[in-house]
Order: sequence, then structure tokens, then C-alpha cells
Amino acid sequence: MFNPSSVCVYFASSFILAYYIYHHYQRRIRSKFPLPPGPKGLPLIGSLFKVMRDKSTKPRWRKYLDMGKTHISDIIYINVLGDRTIVLNSAAAVTEILERRSGIYSSRPPAYMLKDLSGRVASSMPLQASNQFDCIKAGTGTLLTWITPMNGVSLWHRLHRKTFHQYFQPRVLPRYHPVQRRLVFEFLNSLVNPSYDGCPAGYVRHYASSIILRVVYGITSQEDRDHYVRLADRAVQGIVHTGNHGSFLVDYFPLLKHIPTWMPGATFKRQAKVWKHSALELRDAPWEKLAASNSIETAIPCFVTENIEKFSSDMHRMQETIKNCAGMAYIAASDTSVSLILTAILHLLHNPDVQSKAQQELDEVIGKARLPDFGDREKLPYIEAIMIEALRIHPVLPLSVPHYSIEDDVYQGYFIPKGTTVIGNAAAVLHDEIVYPEPYKFKPDRWMKQEGKELPPSSLLYGFGYGRRECPGKHFALDTVWLAIAGILSTCNITKAVDKDGQGIEAAIDYVDGMLSHPKPFKCQFSLREFESGAALGALKSSLLCSDVKA
Repeated sequence: MFNPSSVCVYFASSFILAYYIYHHYQRRIRSKFPLPPGPKGLPLIGSLFKVMRDKSTKPRWRKYLDMGKTHISDIIYINVLGDRTIVLNSAAAVTEILERRSGIYSSRPPAYMLKDLSGRVASSMPLQASNQFDCIKAGTGTLLTWITPMNGVSLWHRLHRKTFHQYFQPRVLPRYHPVQRRLVFEFLNSLVNPSYDGCPAGYVRHYASSIILRVVYGITSQEDRDHYVRLADRAVQGIVHTGNHGSFLVDYFPLLKHIPTWMPGATFKRQAKVWKHSALELRDAPWEKLAASNSIETAIPCFVTENIEKFSSDMHRMQETIKNCAGMAYIAASDTSVSLILTAILHLLHNPDVQSKAQQELDEVIGKARLPDFGDREKLPYIEAIMIEALRIHPVLPLSVPHYSIEDDVYQGYFIPKGTTVIGNAAAVLHDEIVYPEPYKFKPDRWMKQEGKELPPSSLLYGFGYGRRECPGKHFALDTVWLAIAGILSTCNITKAVDKDGQGIEAAIDYVDGMLSHPKPFKCQFSLREFESGAALGALKSSLLCSDVKA
């Protein structure tokens, strides 16, 4: 019996197979150097079956690390349907390839699911630009596209990065400290409030999101903040699930993006449509609301209003840049901060001795009559060590954001072909047993200076990307994280949540496996350490309620 769906699938499969046979032979390696070691594959399909049948519950970064140990190499090669991926599992490989040779590896792979389906169709952007504005005039973009811009649109990317960097480089961050101070009081109050529900994730996200919403869009009302936090949660899911290269078969099999959404097996396209809608709404909704208020001169000064004023004569060309930068600032700063704060809370819960040592430092340096502030940071090295160790034990981007080679290269006698996706395994680097003894233990003391002892390379070197692709907002995010960790430890003891029978609830150390990785939901309690600290919290918040209106 004639079945239109079966016929479509048959012809689509035949066409795809023919394409990849041609594609494979057009890209045969012509080099006297061997490829790096890796899992053996079959002709044409490579390691497709191994990748698809891997049912291991280990996170992807651990799988890559184990693969490297199996092949006794810090650089491994994986071929799936002609799509080449190289994973770097050591600091030496990451530093040499992604930093010293960044001119070759600063591009991004196509990322069909992330950009073409969940974001904007990147192929509609010009591959070359005659001037810095041509790319913008070609059409709009989305948050997801800007995170991993196509290779060949470097001018477009540099324009965005320059606009972003001007407002988030270290020397301008003190201008945001009043906002961060104001909102950390609100955050700490929420943790010790009787209405606290035992799950810190929502409160942490609200804190981090409120800061960036105020700085970028001038949003201060509780109702608006709640709305955009929920919206961002939906948008971020697209990045979490699609950001790692090869998360969906379409990343290896790009012709699948052309199949109709109604066809069997096209669930990924239907899901991508939902994520794309959320990403567009997150980018456009706050902009439109702000534009409306700005037209009647009621908007609070912020990143967007300052740029609107700055580029008022070129707004027809700069509008998309400002919108993309604003949306990206929200995603990058809020989610990085959320993951890092939650990781710190989770491991402090499991390590009460670390809590005690941190609180002792806080009491000795600032006493119990006030809360820690940015001016205290250099005098609180153990608080800094807790933050750096949280980033080491579980980096927010375990596999960073993938890079892409734009020409053939050779590293340690291994051939890296042009058009290869290159992944810097940040989590593997930060769990090197030689550099970081007992790497799976939370040990802030490893970062404390001791006479005659050399400190290991800081996790800050690997936790925010590499070379030209290092996250430009990392210092802003770290300020937000540091203030939260210092405030919590100064104010509270972190203990197990209890069930209705009064029994302690265990909080598992378990993480979402995705491009952006954060702890899975867990419960804990925050109890005020001392009356003085709680009183200081209330008094300081009251004193600032009216002092930072323009912050």
C-alpha cells in the first residue's frame, strides 16, 4: 500500500547517504601525519553507532576523559558521518591550540541544532562583510546565534564583542556595585524568610537575574523581574540541550534540518521551534518594553538606554547589535552566576568544616556588625578560594564552547584537518590528578598561599573559555558570585533540609549534563548565625532602600 511518509523517508535517506559518500571522499585526509587516536569507526559512518548506543550515565566530559585514558593521549579524534571532532583533555593541549594558535581556532562549528533550528538560520547572514555594519543590515539575529557565530562573520562578532566589552570590562564594574549590594540584601533576606521553600535554586536565579535585568534593561519591579526570570529559564533550556556539539543527530547529519516537522523522527525540529520562540521572546520582549518607556522619557538609565543615546544617529544600523548584546549579557551573566553559586552552596552543605573556616575568616576581618563588601575582598582570601574551587570542581561550561579549525594544522605529530570541531575539555583539565590532587574533593585550601608551595593554575584560566573567545563578562559574574557567597557565609549556616518527620534530607551532588551545567534541584536550610548578623542585614538593607535609586 502506498505510504507517502515511507516514500519521503526512503528518498530522503537515499539522498542523505549519497551526499555523505560524496562528502567523505571529497574530504579525505592528504597528510603524512596521522590523526590523533580515538574510537575505531566503520567506513562512511565512522563512530556513529558508538555515539548513539552509549548509554553511560557519566557526563560527556567524563566520557571524553576516559576515552583519552584508554588511548593514552591528551588529544582524541572522533569521526561521525564525516564530521570530525577533536577533544583536548589537558592544559598543555588547550593552551597551545586554543590560545597560542587562536588565529586558526577562533571560529565556531556550524552547530545546526543550536543556531539554524533553535536560533536564527545563520546561513542567511553574509559570509563576508565589506564594513562592520553590513552584517547587521542583512537581517536580525538571536541570542543563540550570537553565542556561537558562524565562521566568516568575524566583523559582526567583533562589533558585538566591542559593544559588550565597553560596559563589562573590570575597570567599569564598580558602577554596578550599588545594584549588586542592594539586591544581595534582598537575596539573603529571602533565604532566612519563613516563606523559603527549601530549594535554593529559584532564589539564586532570582538574585542573579535581578542584577543583570537592572544593569542591562533598567528593570526593577518585582512583577517584571519574575516574568523575565521565567522566560529566561525556558530560553536557557535550548542552550543547555543543544549547545554541546553532537547533542542531536542533525549536528552530524545537517540535511535532516530540511525534513518537514510532521515527519516521523522530526521531534527535534518541533522542540527547536519552541526553544527558538523563547530565545526570540527573551531578546525582544524587554527591548520593546524599554523602547516604549524610553520614548516617554521614563526609562531608568541602563546599558540599553545609554547605547540608544550613544548610537541615536545610527540606530537603524545598531539596533540589532544592542538587542543582541543585551540579551547575551542576560544569558551569560545570570546563568554563569546561578550555576557557580549553587555549586558553592551544595559543596558547602557537604563540607561544614569549610563553612566554619570561612566564617572564622569573616569574623576576624569584618566582625559581626556588618556584612562583607567589595572593599573587603582582598582581605578574605578563603572566601575567594571557595569561589575558585567551586568553579574548578564543576565549571559552568564543562566542555566550554566548541572551536573550529579554519586551516590544516599539526600538533605533537598529529594532523588536525581544516573544518574540525575542537573541544577544550575544561572539566577534564580541572580534574587533572597531578595538578589538583584529590580532584573530586572540594578543597578550597588548595588555593591558599603556603610558604614553599606553588599554587596550581587557577580555575579562572579554564572556566570561562579560551583565547579570543574568553567570556567578556566573567568579571561581572564573579563579582555577583563573590558577594553572594560572602554574604551567605557571613549571615547563615547551611544545613540539611528536614522532612516532615524531622529527618535530614540528603542533597545529591549531581549535575545537569549540558553545555551550561548546573546542580540538579536539591534542598537545604539557611539559619541565621548570630542575631547581630541578622540585625545588620535588616539595618543595612533599610539604609540602602532609598540610596541607590540611580544605581
